[in-house]
Amino acid sequence: MKPGMIVAASIVTTITAVILLVVFQSLHTRTWGGERAEPVTATHQPIQLTNENLVDVLSSLHMSTPIARVEWKQSILTLDLKVKGKDTSYTEIYENMAALADLSFRTVDNVDQVLLRIMAEDEWIHKRHLLLAADIRRGEWPLYAIDMLRTWKSTTFSEELKDWFHLMQTELWKKQFEMTS
Repeated sequence: MKPGMIVAASIVTTITAVILLVVFQSLHTRTWGGERAEPVTATHQPIQLTNENLVDVLSSLHMSTPIARVEWKQSILTLDLKVKGKDTSYTEIYENMAALADLSFRTVDNVDQVLLRIMAEDEWIHKRHLLLAADIRRGEWPLYAIDMLRTWKSTTFSEELKDWFHLMQTELWKKQFEMTS
């Protein structure tokens, strides 16, 4: 074989190999999700909420408003958050509500409904009063509603938030937050 033919054969083989590698890479990208593809070790397994892991899952939230009561029964999570004195702002409450909704509907996959009450406790007589209630149901609101709630800057809710999260504000809420802002 002549040296020129060996060089030509090598160049053709190299070009063919490069073309095949590019084709295989593009097939791999289209087949496995491209830039959205994650390594096998990074797969996200949804959490299943149970009575056994309820405390561990909820303690991961690190909310500024403490949980006064919690119940888990047949895909319904029921919580009371306790507001003490006048130190808690309505924006903190919204952030805590959003964090709870985020956990319940994005991280945990077996919660269908969250019944949430924001309670104020009278320090003198230890009586609890309802400030705000929410009935948040899976699939009844767009995902951006959580971020909308998290960044809401008014004591009164938009009609959309009221409808999506079935929000109900009491007169005590209005006295506590609307009249002071």
